[in-house]
Amino acid sequence: MIIKYTNFSDGIHDFRLTESAKNLELEDRFFGNVLVDCKMDKSPHQIVLSCNLILQANLVCDRCGKEFEKNLTNHFQISYLFGRDSAKNDDFNLKFLSKDQDKINIRDDVFEYAELALPMKILCSDECKGICPICGKNLNEETCNCKTEIDNGIWEPLKKLKDKLN
Repeated sequence: MIIKYTNFSDGIHDFRLTESAKNLELEDRFFGNVLVDCKMDKSPHQIVLSCNLILQANLVCDRCGKEFEKNLTNHFQISYLFGRDSAKNDDFNLKFLSKDQDKINIRDDVFEYAELALPMKILCSDECKGICPICGKNLNEETCNCKTEIDNGIWEPLKKLKDKLN
């Protein structure tokens, strides 16, 4: 995903980049095309890219184990400063462009932000009931009569005290 910024005049420019998940080496979780809607603010001293990432993922629910497809989005912004050689920089979203460069490659950034678009807790729906820990039935599809309450002896003294108070 290469942007030849010398083709653009100073100012704000909108454009869309498309690449397959396979070409970006994202095919283990993602499929189809990865879309990147970019807004580039170019000035004589810097370029600021503000991008929205849109992609489709094959996911497995953490509660019920069901496989499902979901559209994911992420936003990222990267600033590029002109005039310095590509120096080592600790700031993840600040990069330097040397005077002999005329292109920006955002492939690695798209890869990283695609991975960051994955939720920490993957759920097929917010109402997912999960799987019964006793019989293994998917509680979204059927109910079971299992007793899921776990008796822990450490709470017995408090239960007795509660019974006395009631």
